[in-house]
Amino acid sequence: MYLKPRPLRFEKNWRHSFSRQLLPCGLLLRIALSVHTPLAVARSDAHPQNDGNSFVGSQVCAGCHVEIAAAHKQSDHARTLRRVEELDELLQANSLKFHYKSNDVEYRIEKSSKPEYLLDLVAVKGQLTDRLHLSWGFGSGRRGVTFVGKTDRGGYGQSLVSWYQKLNALDITTGLDRSVSDATDALADGLTPAKRVECFSCHVTRAPETLPEVIDNSIAGIQCERCHGPGEAHVKAIRAGASQTGSKIGNLGSLRAREQIRFCGACHGEPPGESDLTALSEIIAHHTTVRFPPKRLVLSRCFDESDGRLKCTTCHDPHSVLPTSLSAFDVKCLACHSSKSGRFSACPVSRQDCVSCHMPREKLMMHSDFADHWIRKVRTP
Repeated sequence: MYLKPRPLRFEKNWRHSFSRQLLPCGLLLRIALSVHTPLAVARSDAHPQNDGNSFVGSQVCAGCHVEIAAAHKQSDHARTLRRVEELDELLQANSLKFHYKSNDVEYRIEKSSKPEYLLDLVAVKGQLTDRLHLSWGFGSGRRGVTFVGKTDRGGYGQSLVSWYQKLNALDITTGLDRSVSDATDALADGLTPAKRVECFSCHVTRAPETLPEVIDNSIAGIQCERCHGPGEAHVKAIRAGASQTGSKIGNLGSLRAREQIRFCGACHGEPPGESDLTALSEIIAHHTTVRFPPKRLVLSRCFDESDGRLKCTTCHDPHSVLPTSLSAFDVKCLACHSSKSGRFSACPVSRQDCVSCHMPREKLMMHSDFADHWIRKVRTP
């Protein structure tokens, strides 16, 4: 349990001051599938302007970038939106039934009553039964998958139950635990057109306004052109013999640290401006912001004092699966913290599993925890 923080003082080296403060215990975060629209990404300088520049699709990119494309296909980014029939973890789950005790609702996932769907989420409360015809799963499955489907009345909804990796079973979707009046109310959180676009916006490569039944695998998930921009001009330039610097494609790795963090933050939690002390203090005060890595990373002395060396891609390859071993990140830390003196001195306690101490994991969502990207010396009582 964290101690109560001391009052905040915004000194010249305010991040160093913050790094010595302790956070209170956080409450569960009421989380939406996505609260940051990719329109911010589209406006980023990292994207080439779409002046006659069309999308070509990831298959074309894979023609040259074979190894990167193969790795990316298995990544969390690429798998963040999948058709229900592609959710192997769901089809192999221990149980596809769940009893919602507080509302006395019985849930089950079974073969769909409609030929155009594979599976339905069925809710039974009292004498009433209703169905949500499932089309897509939100989430790579590393923590869980929440379903999106359509009712017989034509409305879209986010399922009130999700599959969780730790359970290999169903449970209530985080943030949607509430009283329900009947089986219809128990099925899903309704998605208005605007809310649907917001939810899909960080799970598709482009055109989040596309109706779920029309979305195809070419835009599902975060594919090449979501981050690098439309590729037609790039393909033409490369075929014409252009150098990489003149290849007309966005390169996130070349962005300066704060630019890159803002870019990734469009979906992962955009950090506040460097001088926005009110927002920065709120991030510190509300421990649930651990859910959003970019918001927390900018609090770190590592970020502030590394002369731009620390950014998202310093530790994470966006094309690959996140390493499961904590020691995989040690080499990243020791790239700076290898000396015995100075501001980048090595840790006196250990040089193994650095993030286990300096980026502790916190449980903020049902059956899910997150690494705190505010890198610091975390004191415990």
